[in-house]
Amino acid sequence: MIGQIVAIIVAGLVIAGLIAPREALSWWRRGEMDEPTIRWPSLDEAFGHPGDQPDDAVPAALPAEQGHYLVYLSGLGISGPDELPVVEIPLVERLAERIGRTRVIWQIYPYSVANTALTQGRRFSRVWQALARWKFEKNRLRALAFGINLRNAFQMFVSSDRRYGPVFNLAIADQIAAALIRNGYAPEHRRPVTLLGWSGGAQIAAGAAWYLAALGIPVRVMSMAGILSADPGLDRAQQIWHLRGDTDKVQSLGVLFFARRWPVFRDSAWNRARRDGPPEIIRIGPLKRAGKGGYFSAAPLLPDGREPREATVDQIVRVLVEAGLATDRAAPERG
Repeated sequence: MIGQIVAIIVAGLVIAGLIAPREALSWWRRGEMDEPTIRWPSLDEAFGHPGDQPDDAVPAALPAEQGHYLVYLSGLGISGPDELPVVEIPLVERLAERIGRTRVIWQIYPYSVANTALTQGRRFSRVWQALARWKFEKNRLRALAFGINLRNAFQMFVSSDRRYGPVFNLAIADQIAAALIRNGYAPEHRRPVTLLGWSGGAQIAAGAAWYLAALGIPVRVMSMAGILSADPGLDRAQQIWHLRGDTDKVQSLGVLFFARRWPVFRDSAWNRARRDGPPEIIRIGPLKRAGKGGYFSAAPLLPDGREPREATVDQIVRVLVEAGLATDRAAPERG
C-alpha cells in the first residue's frame, strides 16, 4: 500500500514537472505580446484582467509618482495576487509604513504569467481553493496544502530554464510593468525600481530584471533568502543584494539546484556578477527559514531585543537608504 502511494506521488511529480511550462507557452501562443520584446502597457491594459475576470475601471487620477518603487515578489506559499500569505503581511505592511520616498507594490502573483490566482478561473480552481483553506485549518489533510508550494516551485524552475524561462520571465515583467503603471509610475521619468524577491520570488525577480531593464528602468534585485539561478537578468541589474539568516540552510540550495552557479562555469551570469559586482551578501542575524525565529516571525526576541521580522525590515531599509533610493521614516531627525 505504501509503495503504491509513493508510486502515485512520484508519477504526479513527474507529470507536474512535464506540464509546468504549459501556462507560459499557452500565453505566448495566444499572442499576449505582438512581438518578442516587452513594451509599456496602456492604462486600459494595465487595469485589465485575464480571461473572463471583470476589468478594474481606470481611475480619474493615478497615485502620485514616487522617487523609487519596491516590488515585493512573494515566496512559494502564495496562491494569488490579492492576498499575501498571512505570515508575510506584517512585514510588508511595516515596509510600506517605514520606507520613505518609495511605493511598495505587492499585488503580483509571480508564479502565473497572467497574474491569475490559482483559486480563480482555472480548471482545478476548487481544488486549489480547498488547499488554500486547509493551510489555516486543523484539517487532517492539511499536509496536502503543500501542493501549492510544489506547484509554484515548478514555475520557479520554469523561470530558470534556458528554454522556457525567457517566455515566462517576459510575461512576469509585463505584469510588473502594468503594476507600476497602476501605481503612478511615469515611464518617461525612469524612476529606479527594486525587485524584492522572497524565496522563489528571488528567481522570478532575476528573470524579470532583463526585460524591465529593456524598458529603460534602472532595476535592482534584492534576494531575501532567495533561491537564485545564474539567470541572464542578473547581467542587467544595477545592483544585486542577497539577504540571509545565519541559520538558514535552504537559501543555499540555489548552488545545488543550478549548476551554472558553480565556479567551473566562469562565464555564467552569476559568476560574472560575482566578478564585476559582486552580489552583496548581507547577514541579518541568527534567523531561521520559517517558524519561530524565522524572517517573518515575532518571536523569540533576538539578543538585542528586536523581533526577527523587525531585524529583517531593518536590513532591507538600511540597504535601500545606503543606496540612496529611499529614506527611513523611523530614523531620528537630524538637527
